[in-house]
Amino acid sequence: MFGHLRDHQVTDTVFITGDIHGAWAADLPYDASTDPLTGSAGVEFVCTSVTSNNLKDALGTPRRSPVNLAAEQAILAANRHLKYLNFDDHGFSVLDVTPERAQMDWYVIGSRSTRRTPVTWARSFQTRAGTGRVVAVDRPVGR
Repeated sequence: MFGHLRDHQVTDTVFITGDIHGAWAADLPYDASTDPLTGSAGVEFVCTSVTSNNLKDALGTPRRSPVNLAAEQAILAANRHLKYLNFDDHGFSVLDVTPERAQMDWYVIGSRSTRRTPVTWARSFQTRAGTGRVVAVDRPVGR
């Protein structure tokens, strides 16, 4: 797929995924071993699960435990194209797209079993048109 995007000069590609049950923001370099010196095929925004089990649930560990944080940090350290990773929290994301940028805002819910659980903004990342890279932004769209 990346070869097709490069060969046909497709730019500003944003992949939206979510089946991994974790929150991610990542550049998609053509060659991760030489990133950031080589180009990027686009970016990927991954939405976490609202109710499906994630890594924290599978391990039975508390939220933001040292084990979970160490796993996230090890993955981030080994993959410099990953900019955000959260295996612990449940929630949802809102994607806002304009001609200038695409922005994903991640929101975290409290308890999966509480009907009126609180919702809090967690993080936001965006990709500016023509960059093929994600950058953190300090607030969600509309705030």
